[in-house]
Parts: sequence; C-alpha cells; structure tokens
Amino acid sequence: PFKVDIVRDRATLARIVDGSKIENVYRIQVMNATEKPQTFALSAEGLPGLELVTERSVTIDGAQSLWVPVRLQLPWGTAKAGSHEIHFTVQADGVGTVREKSVFMVPR
Repeated sequence: PFKVDIVRDRATLARIVDGSKIENVYRIQVMNATEKPQTFALSAEGLPGLELVTERSVTIDGAQSLWVPVRLQLPWGTAKAGSHEIHFTVQADGVGTVREKSVFMVPR
C-alpha cells in the first residue's frame, strides 16, 4: 500500500549543532499507493540518544508521493567516529509498516 526510499544528504555528511549535538540530514520519499489520504508516522533508531528533530508524521493524498526532509541528532560523545547503521520506520495505521536501513555519520 506504500513505498519508502531513504536518501542521505551527501552535501553535508555531518554537522555540529547547538554546540553539543551531531546532526545528519536525510530525505525520505513516501509513496502512498492507496486511493485515499494516509498519515504516516516517522521514527528512527539504532544509536543511544538518537533523536528525530523534525515532523514525526506526514499526511499524503491518495496515489501521491512526497519527499520529507528529516534531521537526526545525536549528543556529542555518545558514539565513536565513523559510520553507524540506523533504521527508519514509516508506519501507517491499518496499512502497514516499512523499515529501511541507513547510516548515521559521526565526525572525528
């Protein structure tokens, strides 16, 4: 009933925000294949303290798709430098759940 595609913002691998948090930016394409509007809940997991700091839900009309900008933040010092596997979950009540793998970059 819906599809999801995750794209990491390659222009900015990682940045420091608020002086103490590491931020990675993504774009999530949600494609609603049903004939009626659906509300999709967004979440991310995979690192302790990982936080989604943008909208946690989006409504998409039937047979439409939407690119949703998403920012994830992690407190500085909670993960070693490098690439860490994370998972995004997109869920629509009564329709289903899609879980997609991505990467969170921590600078040196």
